[in-house]
Amino acid sequence: MSAFARWLPASGVLAAVALALTGLISPPPPVAGAPASDIAAYYARHHVGLEIESVADGVGVMLLVIFSAVFHARIRTTPSMTALVASAIVAACTLVEVAAFQALAFRPNPELARAALLNDLQTFGFQVTTFPTLLFLAAAGAAILSSGALPRWLGPAAAVAAGLQAVAWISFFAPSGILAAGALPDIVAFAALLAWLVTCSVVMLRR
Repeated sequence: MSAFARWLPASGVLAAVALALTGLISPPPPVAGAPASDIAAYYARHHVGLEIESVADGVGVMLLVIFSAVFHARIRTTPSMTALVASAIVAACTLVEVAAFQALAFRPNPELARAALLNDLQTFGFQVTTFPTLLFLAAAGAAILSSGALPRWLGPAAAVAAGLQAVAWISFFAPSGILAAGALPDIVAFAALLAWLVTCSVVMLRR
């Protein structure tokens, strides 16, 4: 194995870092259903930071696909291929979300109705990403358990993270508030994905 290939699993850690910047450079955006005036004020106040986050998200999902390709190359089973395809769907969903996000951040003073619509679109885009994320984590967990190529405990850990994606679906039915799309359930589900990604990446680097 070349030195370059040896370090390719680090793409998982780098993906997690890039995606985590979404909530670190600027505060999280208003949740779905937030007042339009609050949305417009948020995007005007954090204009530059949000544009940086858009780039970080794009880079992050590309690194996620690279990590998934490395994962599949290590295991080479149908579930690992499913995880790779699911990661590409996650990337596609995220890029649509980022486009809506950037459309808001691009204009310093968006119209209130437009701001509310685009914010809800990017928020539910984040919410919808939990579907392919669940598939990615479940398939990765199944690949680990069926192949024995990585420590078996990573399989149940992936299953727990996948379960949290399903729990986040409560936000489809919740009004604006702590359970709304883009609020606590989505944040916990997203954190679970990043935690598993970092853990699996580090384990692959050490083997």
